[in-house]
Amino acid sequence: MTGYYDPSLVVLSCLLAIFASFTALDISDRLDVIGKRPLLPWIAFGGCIMGLGIWSMHFIAMLAFHLPIAVGYNIPVTLLSLLIAIVASAIGFLPLCRYELRWSQLAGAAVAMGLGVAGMHYLGMWAMDICPAIHYQTWLVVLSVIIAIIASGAALLLAFDLRRRSAMRRTRQISSAVVMGVAVCGMHYCGMAAAHFEAGSYSISDLRNMPVPWLAGIVVTFSLLIFAASIAIAMFDARSSAKARAMADAILDEHMSRRGATR
Repeated sequence: MTGYYDPSLVVLSCLLAIFASFTALDISDRLDVIGKRPLLPWIAFGGCIMGLGIWSMHFIAMLAFHLPIAVGYNIPVTLLSLLIAIVASAIGFLPLCRYELRWSQLAGAAVAMGLGVAGMHYLGMWAMDICPAIHYQTWLVVLSVIIAIIASGAALLLAFDLRRRSAMRRTRQISSAVVMGVAVCGMHYCGMAAAHFEAGSYSISDLRNMPVPWLAGIVVTFSLLIFAASIAIAMFDARSSAKARAMADAILDEHMSRRGATR
């Protein structure tokens, strides 16, 4: 049994992945200037945003795939796949808290994050509740996992590299987000290519007749609102930090000038 893709939803899934990557890169940049403030909230925040972005891209791409049967989704399994994506992304954010990124740390985080992303994908496929079960071509599954690991490593490396301040920083951030987004999409569609649906398959889910445009609209709208709010929070924090540093520098300068005047 073969399916086909809705081109508009495929493009939308890729754009969503790119926007999510841009947002995650913006948040990861805050880890370099937090100073003595707690890191855990920002790591969790970044993990949630990147995880939500990867999962949203995956879900929209799943909706883009049409089979000649009604397909539904197991809600608990679908939510579990979202949780896995968030945890994997948070693990990926951990090395970004350091001032130096060792290759061993990069490799470990990339493998953990890549396996998590791949796990999210295949768990999401399982949530389709297709009977008989979906069969996979082993070599394409392995390739999709390798792509996920390489994409995760590239994402972490790009995020760390963006700490270098330059006049082209925003351009580099956008290009990095495009690379990350395309890589995530590549992993997903490679994993989809590995799937084989038996003739006569059917979905045993109770949610088989939910309209695709309605579902896609909800996921995209919710995700974009979260991403926009996240960027706003990161910008507000950046301005607050800059203002605090400026005040601290002014106080220090005043203190030093007073000491110089008393001598």
